[in-house]
Amino acid sequence: MKLQKLTIRNLASIEDAVIDFEHGPLGEESLFLICGETGAGKTTILDSICLALYNETPRMDRAENERYKDAAQTASGKKEDIAINDNRQLMRRNTGEAWSELEFTGSNDIPYTARWYVARAHRKVSGSLQSVKWTLENRKTGIQLTKIAEIKAEIQKAVGLSFEQFCRTTLLAQGDFTKFLQSKESEKSDILEKLTGTGIYSRIGAEIYAASKQRRLAYETQKQKLNGIRLLTEEEKETLRTSIRQNLQEATDCKKQLDTVTQKRNWLQRNKELKEARQQRQQEWETSLAALKTDEYRQREQTLRDWNLSAEARNQLQTFNHLTTQQMELEKETSRMEAQYHILCQGLAGLREQLNDLQEKQQQTSGFLKEKAEYAPMFEESQGILADLKNLMEAERKEQEYRQQVITWTAAIPQLEKSLISKEKDLQEKNQASAAFQKEIDQQTKSWEAFNTPRLQSQKSDLEKRKERLVSLLNELTLLREKQISLNTLQETEQKIFNQLITVQQEQENLQTTFNQAKQRYEETDALYRKQKEATENWAREARARLVAGDHCPVCGQKITDIPHDEAFQSLLLPIYEELKFRQKNYDEAGQSLKANLSLQKQLTEQQQASHKNTENFKQGYQITRRQVQDLCTFLGIRPQPGIEATQALIRQTTEDADQEIKSLSLQLEEANNLLQNIQQLQKQKDQMQELGNEAQRAFILAEKELNDRKNQIQTGTSWIENEKNNIRTLHLRITEKMKWNDWNESWKLDPDSLIRKLKDETTGYRQAQEQLKAVTSRIELEQKELEAVLSAQETLLTLFPEWESDEKVIPQRQDSLGKNWNRLCTQASGIRHQQHSNATERKKAENFLLDFYQLHPDLNEGRLRELASQSLQQMETLQNDLQKLRNTEIEKRTAMELAVRELEQHQKVRPDLEEADQPESLAERQQKLDQQIAAANQSVGLLQAQLEQDQKNAENMQKEQQQADLLYGEFVKWDCLCRLFGDEKGKNFRNIAQSFVLKELLNGANFYLRKLTDRYELTCQPGSLTILLHDLYQGGATRPACTLSGGESFLVSLSLALGLSSLNQQSLSVDILFIDEGFGTLSEDYLNVVMDTLERLHQMGGKKVGIISHVEGLRERIKTQIQVRRIDNSRSEILTVSLV
Repeated sequence: MKLQKLTIRNLASIEDAVIDFEHGPLGEESLFLICGETGAGKTTILDSICLALYNETPRMDRAENERYKDAAQTASGKKEDIAINDNRQLMRRNTGEAWSELEFTGSNDIPYTARWYVARAHRKVSGSLQSVKWTLENRKTGIQLTKIAEIKAEIQKAVGLSFEQFCRTTLLAQGDFTKFLQSKESEKSDILEKLTGTGIYSRIGAEIYAASKQRRLAYETQKQKLNGIRLLTEEEKETLRTSIRQNLQEATDCKKQLDTVTQKRNWLQRNKELKEARQQRQQEWETSLAALKTDEYRQREQTLRDWNLSAEARNQLQTFNHLTTQQMELEKETSRMEAQYHILCQGLAGLREQLNDLQEKQQQTSGFLKEKAEYAPMFEESQGILADLKNLMEAERKEQEYRQQVITWTAAIPQLEKSLISKEKDLQEKNQASAAFQKEIDQQTKSWEAFNTPRLQSQKSDLEKRKERLVSLLNELTLLREKQISLNTLQETEQKIFNQLITVQQEQENLQTTFNQAKQRYEETDALYRKQKEATENWAREARARLVAGDHCPVCGQKITDIPHDEAFQSLLLPIYEELKFRQKNYDEAGQSLKANLSLQKQLTEQQQASHKNTENFKQGYQITRRQVQDLCTFLGIRPQPGIEATQALIRQTTEDADQEIKSLSLQLEEANNLLQNIQQLQKQKDQMQELGNEAQRAFILAEKELNDRKNQIQTGTSWIENEKNNIRTLHLRITEKMKWNDWNESWKLDPDSLIRKLKDETTGYRQAQEQLKAVTSRIELEQKELEAVLSAQETLLTLFPEWESDEKVIPQRQDSLGKNWNRLCTQASGIRHQQHSNATERKKAENFLLDFYQLHPDLNEGRLRELASQSLQQMETLQNDLQKLRNTEIEKRTAMELAVRELEQHQKVRPDLEEADQPESLAERQQKLDQQIAAANQSVGLLQAQLEQDQKNAENMQKEQQQADLLYGEFVKWDCLCRLFGDEKGKNFRNIAQSFVLKELLNGANFYLRKLTDRYELTCQPGSLTILLHDLYQGGATRPACTLSGGESFLVSLSLALGLSSLNQQSLSVDILFIDEGFGTLSEDYLNVVMDTLERLHQMGGKKVGIISHVEGLRERIKTQIQVRRIDNSRSEILTVSLV
């Protein structure tokens, strides 16, 4: 991008200014100074550029988004609500409008004009602020963009930088870098983010954390959703299927009964409907039959017969009446044509009169042409004579002009010869000086080529890439060590869970044995207790009541010696009952222990599976990292040592060796670069001398050419004079031959223009008379032909209508299109006469037909025919349709009645078995009950089937949800791994990683410029850290912090960082001007000279101009090209672009 011209109007303190970057002082120098008092408006220049390009400014971009009420600029005193960071606030107070206009050429080589404009209402100072008008015009196509989105997109194409990137790489303020150098470690990240625009990495790190958190939440939600799905057991499903079969059977039985009831009810209903229909059809047929027997029907039928019989007679009567009317119309037309005939006769008389006038005019014109016949040849050749006269006048003028030029050219020859000798001497001196420069360049070029710079740069680039890969390998090894520790921890956890599981499984066997034994003892005791208890039941007590001592027991057959009481039997059961309770307690406790063991075993199994899966997943990540480390070691040719720490030590040593080689190559490259700069300087001087020599060569050639041109012009002028003399003689001879005026030569010498005008006027009059005679003669011929045609037409008309002829005197009258009107009238008269004869014949024929018809049909006289003729065809068709409709209706009704009778007979033949109680009402009631039973059974079936279908859907859904849960878990594992590496809630981890690489690139660029400013320092930083360190080459490369720099040294480092930032990416190279704000006051005279030399060479290195904003007086003396911002008064400033050479 190339800035061309900036126009400022009423912005801040600048009233009116134009800065031309292409022409004048700024177009010739690569370094210029922007100077002025504090507050005069130096920064306004940068604001104006940003407003035109981006509708934003750095100073407003840093302001808070707060608002205030301002009533100072409104006539009504009404306060306006205005934002503090509103760009419109830059409009100068007490003005009605303001703008900034920038002309530039984009990086796409298209010329643009960007304009930012703001005004108050009606451009009055008291008006309210209006909206900003921002436009971008393509000066190549003339297309102007006005929509903000379109302008931003086109600016991005033309400039290649966003507003933030433009400010960072084009408007450099060393204060930010000085603050960065002196800030704490915790503050450096925020400052570096602002300088380099690496805020995106904070957002990426935070988004990784948020994405991982979101995946975890999604997985846990999916698990809860999966746990909420319940499936039916096989017993529940079989119960539902049995209920469905029972309900279906019940519905089938009811359906059969419903079909029988419905059949009976439908038959009874249909039988009733058919009887009613038969009676109704018979009544309708009798009504239609009576309509055919009325007198009205007979009269209408007779009228229709007469109409059909008299069709031809009615047509002939209509024809006769029409012809009679037509005959009357023809007679009227004949009268009208007779009147037209007499009017045309007046036109005929006018035609004869007009022909006589033309013949008289013809005779007058012929007489004039006879008088001028002597000069006719001259008039015919007048165009050639006039051309020769004009050429003669021009030739005499040129001959005089050429004589004067030859005299002037001859006088200039001596001075041109003297100038040629001087320029030849200057050319020889310039060529000798240029040859001397070229000899020195050739000698130093051989010395520079001996360094083989491309080979050194290639070696350095390879070493730097190797060093980067070594650092990356160190990071990978650190990560591998961390993963190995984590993997060991996971494996130990898995083994611990497995050991617990084995222990629990072993305990299960003991608990199962204990449970089985407790169960067996409990069952044995319970059986004994039951037997003992049975002995105390009522039947046993009754048996004992019938026994006495000495009897035999009916159960066991033993002899009874003593019969105990009931209380004694109860006391015998008590010990057994206590034992039963004790063994039941042991049995329950054993069951609970076994159940708890099984539950714990299940829990540990799940934990062991989850732990194993987690371990395997982490193990895969560990193996991937390990393979990456192995591949990188193989690529770098490093043999891994036993143990990660030993390998890291080896890599660090290899990295230090690479650093030493890079430094050695850098020194050689710097020496070669210095030599190359000397060559470039010599080449520049040689080019300047060569350009001077070229200018001298061009001046010599130009002087030599000018002398030769003058000599050639003299020769050419002399030949021109002779040519014009010959031309004058030739023209005199040719004009004398054609000119019929003997005294023309004397008239020519006195007044050539008068002779030319006289010839033109005479020629014009003669030619007009010729044209007039030709036109009159042609018109006479046409008039005679028209007269003959009119007389012929008149004769034809009098033949057709002899009565039109009259002896009255006709008054002549001029008429247009007379011949056409006579022919038209003749044609019309012929047609009328033919129609009259034809009409009479047709009338006679129609009259004879009607007389014959009346004799054959006495009832149909002329009156009856006229009455029938008054009826239209549509009326008679309607009458015929009405009569036919009545006949069709009778047939339809009779057919419908017969059909109803047959349908009733057929229905009686299919009578079902009806009982006495089978009435429509009772059948309807039974039908309703059966419908309800069927509906209830079907509803039950539907509900039961819905449960089975829902269970099937639940099963399918559970399978899908389980698959989804597995997918979500896989996603969670991936994002969780990524989050552990880069993510945190605020994104600091990833930002720090990215910024360490950005800082390294920034320091590489800064060191390039720092070496131009001082050979003492080199900037570096520790891997993974934002702390900037200095290698002090004056103290053996000792490392020292940046805070130990002096004020001047700090400025040099800050300037290097700012320049390094400007070339951090390729896009920044598209802006041809770099603005540097303040900071030069801390430099010594020597350092200031070095900085100025470097900034001046910056244009040669990158094609950039440099604009410095500063108050330092030494810069005013050093930089001669300046943009001076001067105060006019307290509220206004002006801008002057000057060169103090």
